Amino acid sequence: MYFFKLTYGYQIAMKITLSALLGLFVFISSAAAEHHGHSAGNLSFISNGEFVLDTIKAGDMKHTIAELKGLGNIIDSKYASMPKGTVFAFSCTGSSVEKNGESNLFALCLAKDKDGDEFSIENVRVGSIGVPGPGSSVMRGVSGKFTGLMGTCTYQPTYMMNDGVFVSVAYDCDMKH
Repeated sequence: MYFFKLTYGYQIAMKITLSALLGLFVFISSAAAEHHGHSAGNLSFISNGEFVLDTIKAGDMKHTIAELKGLGNIIDSKYASMPKGTVFAFSCTGSSVEKNGESNLFALCLAKDKDGDEFSIENVRVGSIGVPGPGSSVMRGVSGKFTGLMGTCTYQPTYMMNDGVFVSVAYDCDMKH
């Protein structure tokens, strides 16, 4: 009988210990997740480049693929990893599909600063390449000082079609850490 009471008491102690450890794990995980969502400042930048476009039209469907290379410049920043005046080169590939009177655009860009550190920008919006309209973006750190970078942005492209298709895009971003 004494063995049963010791074993039962041991079982209760183990359950309490495991419950405490699980609670501590959940608390630490929640705190870490919330920490990654804290604002680390805002920044604004402008990117400029020339599109190389390829379009296929079949009936009422149109698919446009675009390649874009250019430069970006941080014009205002309260984010330590990207101070005002930071210049970066970028390369993007994007596409828009028009079907049944609707069009959606997706573009993925890789940006690199003078030190070779990289971040990506994922752009989405309703609309076609070459047609102005607001969109949203997600920035993610890829390497170097940008590792861990995370931001959400809104953007507005301005197109100029004069001896080519050029675009200037204004971004406003809320950076997280």
